[in-house]
Amino acid sequence: MVSLFFDAFTIRDMGKVINYPSFEVFLVGPISFLGGAGREFLTWTANIWFLVSIVCVFRKYYLISIISGLIAFLIAGSFTFCEEVLVAENGRTAEIINLNAGYFIWLISILSIIFSSVYLKMTTRKNA
Repeated sequence: MVSLFFDAFTIRDMGKVINYPSFEVFLVGPISFLGGAGREFLTWTANIWFLVSIVCVFRKYYLISIISGLIAFLIAGSFTFCEEVLVAENGRTAEIINLNAGYFIWLISILSIIFSSVYLKMTTRKNA
């Protein structure tokens, strides 16, 4: 949730530098495929895997939480290799010039759920 209050990334579009807030990216992400943003939508699906991981921790399905967390991290981490994003439905793309705090806090939160699940799995096994 904290990552939603920071900028996710910065782009250069038609000579202007634009910061994309994480909250905006989070809200627009689910419908981005409608405008042809397949790669961006795929990256957004990491949120679904992250949510599955969180729910599984609360239900004490730690192995499923670890696996879904790893999937979320791999999908979210793949965005670091993107050099441009779709900015208009006509297919215009813009260069990503910087990944900002919101993106990295998002990655750290995914990692923290993975490590928490591993820790809980190990401690519940010892106590059982």
